[in-house]
Amino acid sequence: MRRLLLIATLLLSLVLCSRAHAENEASDRNIVLAGMAMGIPTYMLGVSVHEGSHALFGKLVGAEIIDYSLIPGFHPQTGKFYFGYVTVMGLRTDQQRAWFLIAPKVSDSLLLGGYTALWATGSLPSNDYARTAVLVLATGFWVDFTRDVFAWWDHNDTVKVYNSLGLDSELKRLPARLLHLGISAAWAYGIYRGYDELFADGSASGSTALEVQPLLLPLWDQSF
Repeated sequence: MRRLLLIATLLLSLVLCSRAHAENEASDRNIVLAGMAMGIPTYMLGVSVHEGSHALFGKLVGAEIIDYSLIPGFHPQTGKFYFGYVTVMGLRTDQQRAWFLIAPKVSDSLLLGGYTALWATGSLPSNDYARTAVLVLATGFWVDFTRDVFAWWDHNDTVKVYNSLGLDSELKRLPARLLHLGISAAWAYGIYRGYDELFADGSASGSTALEVQPLLLPLWDQSF
């Protein structure tokens, strides 16, 4: 919890600092540099939300948390590499296990839904740096939500849920994967439009969609 508060404070300080030293509109170059600087703290925040979601759902169904990590490494029991993990004991039913495994997707959906509502109602921050911070966060949660569309290994959480539902072959999983992909595409549209409007606004006028890509590049390897 302390680590999560520290990261949130760092992000808030970065936004406030940007507001203190810049006008409401920023150049494309400064926006890209600010977005890149936000990459590491937003990644750590994303890992905390992802693993925290596992832990919260586990506690809600009465499980005991016996081990956790927010640092990339190999799980001491399975030997598999994870960007973070939570180990619990006491999940009694397949339904409880499924909710525990899918918990981060629920959190991602709630946060992405909140972002989409802000964008759709024109309520994103007017300050370019504050808006960049929101977009970088949304991008990270979108990557976390989307990455399992293309995951096939058995130790992946989403694949474990598929298997628990009897979807034990890719043919059986195809409808679920397509649904997952469709939802991801819907979230992506709102995020893309947010970047497009950011770079087309004010001093960034004349930018094309291609100019959004430098801001996204450092985020593609984020896996919460």
